[in-house]
Amino acid sequence: MFSKSLLVCFILTVLVVSCSGEQKDQETLKVTKKVVDTTVSSKIPEKELKKDMKVIDKNTEKKEGHEKIVAKYGEQWDFCNCVTKNDSINKALEKTLTDKQTDKLMARWEFVDTKCKEFLTAPNTTPEERSKHEWKVKQCLKNAK
Repeated sequence: MFSKSLLVCFILTVLVVSCSGEQKDQETLKVTKKVVDTTVSSKIPEKELKKDMKVIDKNTEKKEGHEKIVAKYGEQWDFCNCVTKNDSINKALEKTLTDKQTDKLMARWEFVDTKCKEFLTAPNTTPEERSKHEWKVKQCLKNAK
């Protein structure tokens, strides 16, 4: 019973605090609008914009990411090698294993994980990238048989 009354008090306090916030008067809103309009309407020369913008090259970014991963975890395996090793571990986990077998499999998984960091951290965010990734995985598994 005590916790219900405490919850009701908390909810009422939140409502009172959120509803009692200060409202801006019309004059403040007009000044804010003028400042925003002035900021938007002031033109910045295109040369200045380009000078401040950093050009992102995906290949350079990918290479730098690879170098960081190799420096931290050592040489990495190729894509298909990672796919087949992870698939093998997943299939083994589906079976009934003893504690000793499970420990051995988990140690193997940790080793594979360090050799496949690049594979596991590669983003595939767009539907096209995910589709391409799935196709590559299927090809690797098909060729491994």
